[in-house]
Amino acid sequence: MYKLAIIAYREYVAMVGTKAFIFSLVMMPILMFGSFLVMPALQKLGGGRNLRILVADGTGVLFEDLRSAVDQRNEAIKQSQATTSKESDLGFGSSTDFWTLEGTESATLTDEQRLNISQTIKQGDAYALLEIPSDLLAKPLVEAMVATEGPKFFAFDSLMSEARTWFGSILTEKVKQTRIQQFGLESIDPKIIAMLNSRVDIAANRPIDEENQGKPQSITDGLKAIFLPFGVMMLMFMVILMAAQPMLESAMEEKTLRISEVLIGSVTSTQLLGGKLIGNVAGSLVIFVLYGCGGIYVLNQQDMLSSLPMSLLPWFVLFQLLGVLFFSSIFLVVGSSVNELKEAQSLLLPVWMMLMAPVMVWFVAVRDPNGVVATTLSFFPPSCPMTMILRLATGPAVPWWHPILAAVIMIVSTIAMVNLAGRIYRVGLLKTDGVRSMIQLLRRATQGT
Repeated sequence: MYKLAIIAYREYVAMVGTKAFIFSLVMMPILMFGSFLVMPALQKLGGGRNLRILVADGTGVLFEDLRSAVDQRNEAIKQSQATTSKESDLGFGSSTDFWTLEGTESATLTDEQRLNISQTIKQGDAYALLEIPSDLLAKPLVEAMVATEGPKFFAFDSLMSEARTWFGSILTEKVKQTRIQQFGLESIDPKIIAMLNSRVDIAANRPIDEENQGKPQSITDGLKAIFLPFGVMMLMFMVILMAAQPMLESAMEEKTLRISEVLIGSVTSTQLLGGKLIGNVAGSLVIFVLYGCGGIYVLNQQDMLSSLPMSLLPWFVLFQLLGVLFFSSIFLVVGSSVNELKEAQSLLLPVWMMLMAPVMVWFVAVRDPNGVVATTLSFFPPSCPMTMILRLATGPAVPWWHPILAAVIMIVSTIAMVNLAGRIYRVGLLKTDGVRSMIQLLRRATQGT
């Protein structure tokens, strides 16, 4: 027991007491979640451009109205920047680009003119082309109502362009006002017309409980319901990844430098394997505590802490420990059975696929946590820890026996994996040849009996 404790302490210090560990500890959340934090800053940094938009106004009457509306928009942006409002600084949808409208030489474009303007856009001399058909404001025949071709917006980011949506709302209002005049509806109260154009919106509500009391669900609440479970799952993914990877490097280093042969002279292979796994689990707890405290702080600052059920914590700790033991055993065995890193990469490819499975289907699991995909993966040992935590964090009631059964399956699988790893590890430490396939790796389990 004393030797086991010494090995565990040595492995723990070797894991958490290095600059590489501290660097990984800082960089891992940035790589996983940095885009959510960097996106507003990059948007603000990349904003402030003066985008030149060409307008081919086939109607001959809308260009000046559009220019006036664009001038008002640009002035509003200047005022918001002067007051440094919170919305303009942090809002994902608030643009800081200024637009300049220029009319084309011809109101009605030919194919050759469209091609020339497209070349101008490709060269960066213009941002986009807005082409308004000549019959946009023409009075339609009610008896033969045929949908006419609408305006076109040419730009590289036309599908995601804020300008396309903005001009669409302006032109919709202009067409609406024109139709009112064409059909002699000026005498009708504008409020009545607004009622006729009103949409029927169905409020999104979560099931009633003591907290929400059936209150409507905002867009922010919807984003929380989607990305909060994903964040919890990714926290476990980072802990498992940072805990398992050092096992591969440690085993390869000890085998290459013949350190393992010296250690085997003082301790048994079982003590060496057990000490490494215990030290590895202790290191993973450090990662969990640091990331967990940081996550709680961020959720508290964003007023989202109440959305995370505290009953999830015991299950998270249990499945995290089992996941770390399960995958660390695999990485340790692979590291002790290969001589080169490229051999380890080929052996770990199926392991990475199993580890990444919950990440690849997380959206399906969040939308239907009790569906076939989520339920199946939560009972499949390699993907069990992360998938079950994802399901428990979504909110819908997971049958009470699901996490219990998943924990039992994971405990049995982990014990079996550690036992199998012990057999392979015993042979791999003293073998000089490396394995190149998973079949060769499993054959060593029979040699270690």
